[in-house]
Amino acid sequence: MAEEIIIVETTFHPVTWGSFILRGLVALLIGIPVLIWTNTATEVVVTLIGILIISAAILVLVLALSARAGDSLSVELLLVGIVGLILGAAAILYPLIAAAALTVLIAVMMIFFGFIDLSIAIFHPEYTRHRLVLGFSAALSVLLGGIFFFLPSLGAFVLIAVYLGLFAVIYGLMSIAIGIIVRSEQKRAMV
Repeated sequence: MAEEIIIVETTFHPVTWGSFILRGLVALLIGIPVLIWTNTATEVVVTLIGILIISAAILVLVLALSARAGDSLSVELLLVGIVGLILGAAAILYPLIAAAALTVLIAVMMIFFGFIDLSIAIFHPEYTRHRLVLGFSAALSVLLGGIFFFLPSLGAFVLIAVYLGLFAVIYGLMSIAIGIIVRSEQKRAMV
């Protein structure tokens, strides 16, 4: 049976040099202020997380109130919804404290998984051929987790600045560079 190939030509090109430039400029408009005003960016991110928690809590409360009265699930959902409202409101009212608390949770996870990876690298060489890389990664995870645990405000600022600000700036510059390259290739193809 012969396969039939159908080629459809369109004039729509979602990947144009201008889209890369625009995406890069937007990323720079986000990344540079985050790096300059990391404290404010941290508050904004935690406030948005608080709004997300409140939205989820409201949905859980609706589920709890729509369940049959006396059902154990309805009581559990009601408690989860109330706790969610309290945590979301706390994140909005006290964003820097909430950021520090979230950083402590992240730090505990970093330390926990760092020790697990370190134990695998040391005691179970049969699981990985790259023990040195795994051991280094684990040690770095434990070290950064310890720093974030004992200095949670610093950790929150570093997480926001590095993961949001620095990433956005690098991504923005790379997108602009790609846009310039695509534009020059399009010009060359037209000649």
